Amino acid sequence: MRILANLVFFCSVFVFLSSFALGDKLRQAQKGDYMVTKQDRTYSLLIIRDISSESILFEEISLPMAQIDPAKTSWQEWLQKGAPGHTSWVLYEIDLHTFQLIEGYSISRKGWLYLDDEHHFLSKLLSLPLQKVDDQDRKKIGPAPRDGDADRRPLWNPPLFIEGKKQKASCEAWCTRWPKDDSLLSSCNILLYFQTLHKDLVFPSWIEASNGHYHYAIHVVDTGKNLFSPLSYSMPRRPPKFLKPIQKTDQAIQIPIKSPTYYKQFSLFVFDLMHPDRQIGPIPFTLQKGISKEEFFLNIDLKELGTFLQLHHRYKWVLIPQGPSDYLIESEDFFLWPTLSSH
Repeated sequence: MRILANLVFFCSVFVFLSSFALGDKLRQAQKGDYMVTKQDRTYSLLIIRDISSESILFEEISLPMAQIDPAKTSWQEWLQKGAPGHTSWVLYEIDLHTFQLIEGYSISRKGWLYLDDEHHFLSKLLSLPLQKVDDQDRKKIGPAPRDGDADRRPLWNPPLFIEGKKQKASCEAWCTRWPKDDSLLSSCNILLYFQTLHKDLVFPSWIEASNGHYHYAIHVVDTGKNLFSPLSYSMPRRPPKFLKPIQKTDQAIQIPIKSPTYYKQFSLFVFDLMHPDRQIGPIPFTLQKGISKEEFFLNIDLKELGTFLQLHHRYKWVLIPQGPSDYLIESEDFFLWPTLSSH
């Protein structure tokens, strides 16, 4: 994501008073809450499209700054026109308990996005503990006092625009540190400003970044509520799929599958080539989690499986997930019972 892909500011000298996570604050959000940032001559509009006790769905649209004049066209007007000039339009769903990325979909490209929590900035940022910065360590307005003089400078607060109108700003500053990884933010510190006069604003009003070598600020140019997308459909869901190879022992077989985490339960059947109209199953199995995020195994007792199948008949596996979409997934190859060899 562009909005939260380059966050950070040095906070090693700050005094920490209390702690919470950005994800905790977003649990208070409502549908239609939004913020707009500008960076690298690009506006990015981030909207909370939907939220429940389990997950939060973000909608993000990016466009070159030259494509819109916010002083003449509101974001709601631009959005209702179909977001003309946009270069990216994506959906992200995040689990509000684990802050893991559940699903990503590109509306622009009409396809699902590659999911990797380790490199997805928003999902990782939501889980990082934020610690309050003491006022004496915050940025001030004006030149620093001489040695020995008391520092009476007022605190700096970022400019605040709510639904296009400038408002009085009063903020608290919160800081966190990005873990050491192979991303651009590795071992960086992140400083975020949150409004105190407008506590219903869940997004930060300013973000600064630094790793000691560079300093970068993400400008939040607008924020507000009740901004709704013209898109009516919900997050598209991917079907599970059978993987290879199937592992067989004297007592059991193990069928690998890849499945999005929003599917919690499955029913397993077989399709008989000689009797295509006959429903065979459900086949009992135990579900085992694999090492990777979407890897699972169906463990089936061979003796129990034999009570459903006939000698020398050819079958296909049929998997039906119980969840947000109606899918029926068939294995690619037929297998011969009892050898389980592919045909």
